[in-house]
Amino acid sequence: MFRDAPVGMLVVDVSTGTILAANGVLIRLAGQPGDRLVGRRAADLVHADDRSRHLAIVSRVASGLPADVVVEQRLVRTDGRVVWTRWSMAVAATRRDPVLVAHVQDVTAERRRAEALRWAATHDELTRLPNRAQLTAELTARLAARRPGTGVMFLDLDHFKVVNDSLGHAAGDRLLRVVTRRLCEVLGERDVLGRFGGDEFVALLSDHDGDRPARAVAERLRHAISRPVVVDGVELVVTASIGIAMAGRDDVAASDLLRDADAAMYRAKAAGRDRVEVFLPSVHRASVATLRTTNELRRGIERDELVPYFQPILDLPSGRLAGFEVLARWRHPERGLLGAEQFVPTAEEAGIIGDVDAAILRASVAQLGRWRSGVPAFHDLTIAVNVSSRQLLDPRFVDVVRRTLAAAEVPSDALWLELTETTLMADVTTTSNALRRLREAGVHIAVDDFGTGYSSLSYLKRFPVEAIKVDRSFVGGLGVDDEDTTIVDAVIRLGHSLGLHVVSEGVETDDQLGRLQAMGCDRAQGFLFGRPRPAEIVEADWALV
Repeated sequence: MFRDAPVGMLVVDVSTGTILAANGVLIRLAGQPGDRLVGRRAADLVHADDRSRHLAIVSRVASGLPADVVVEQRLVRTDGRVVWTRWSMAVAATRRDPVLVAHVQDVTAERRRAEALRWAATHDELTRLPNRAQLTAELTARLAARRPGTGVMFLDLDHFKVVNDSLGHAAGDRLLRVVTRRLCEVLGERDVLGRFGGDEFVALLSDHDGDRPARAVAERLRHAISRPVVVDGVELVVTASIGIAMAGRDDVAASDLLRDADAAMYRAKAAGRDRVEVFLPSVHRASVATLRTTNELRRGIERDELVPYFQPILDLPSGRLAGFEVLARWRHPERGLLGAEQFVPTAEEAGIIGDVDAAILRASVAQLGRWRSGVPAFHDLTIAVNVSSRQLLDPRFVDVVRRTLAAAEVPSDALWLELTETTLMADVTTTSNALRRLREAGVHIAVDDFGTGYSSLSYLKRFPVEAIKVDRSFVGGLGVDDEDTTIVDAVIRLGHSLGLHVVSEGVETDDQLGRLQAMGCDRAQGFLFGRPRPAEIVEADWALV
């Protein structure tokens, strides 16, 4: 049984540690004849790095302590090759002294498979770099050890999606390998580079005191990446936006540092890309405030805290009330009444501006329906509601408008939708289709803040626009600034030559009103006629006029 066992077997003298017998499998595993094994110490077969543990086990057995153990250790063959083996050892009683019986199994292939699985769990297959989980674990260890100059550099390639979309993902993968090689060439031996996912890389820094040395490294990385590279015969110049966060206190966590570096990287993106930004605590506080406002805004939409305020629009030839422009307000339960400038940018950044616009549209159209049916003086009035590009590009928007008008029993020609020039040009094809469908439904279209956005006037012919609104920045200079006066006059003439109505914003003085009437402007709005007010006050002020 000993001789023909399918695993390697050794019998070892407990007192001396010498080999008394070895079977055929063990002899082949050790790579030397059996007669050379017998009489040698079993410890001599074991790798030097594992030998002390092996001797400790033998010593424990010799002292009479329980020794039924299973241990993995490396066995060194005569030819120098190292084999990973699993030793199952137990004490056996004999007529003489007890002996140690060891079953020795080759587990090299098993170890390799396990190592491959461990590597795959902690590394990125494409770039061979540590992955997100491994980087986080390494950063946690560095912070716990309080290594000086520890920091994080978050790097994101600019417009990498364009490469994938135009040349294909295989070309994108080759580019990522080139970038990996360039980054590794710049970073120091104590720095660790990893791939966080997609086209995002993270470098863990050590021995970089303060912001300037880390920034210098980041600038070198940025320049290294931007060198031209040829992929599939196409020369590419790729840039990167980099954010840096340094561990400035002892209690900082890995997740905090990664978050801060990511925030700094997005600042670099917002500032124009291809640049380096260092995290500032004030940025974090602003981000926390933005997150809080976003969450409160979502709840505010659900609780109908967003309300329309109405500013009068007058028909200048007759001097009569023509309608109202709708402006969004937020009745915040703690902060009071908030103007659009205090929450609309947050809504746009958070991607919920469409929800905000939809809430205001529903509320204002519903109010117009109540006015037209219950207030005789308001029966023929219209409202003008601002529309964001996100809302206009939503394929469901036209149907939402139709349902909103139907629910309030408001005719479609009582609704004006106002869009900025930039909104019109965000996606020409989709915008054109949406506006055409809105016009077919009977809704009117106006261009807001005319003259401050897109430089070309071709869109006035391309889109079914019916009115343009002269921006308040020009109206404010009427009679004071010759250039502003000329611009307002030219815009009115241009609008009329194209068959468009012209509405002037920001009218605050009688002189401005008189000049606009003399120029033939169709409609006007501004503080001269009334500030934006809630529905009940507007009704009280204008119902009997």
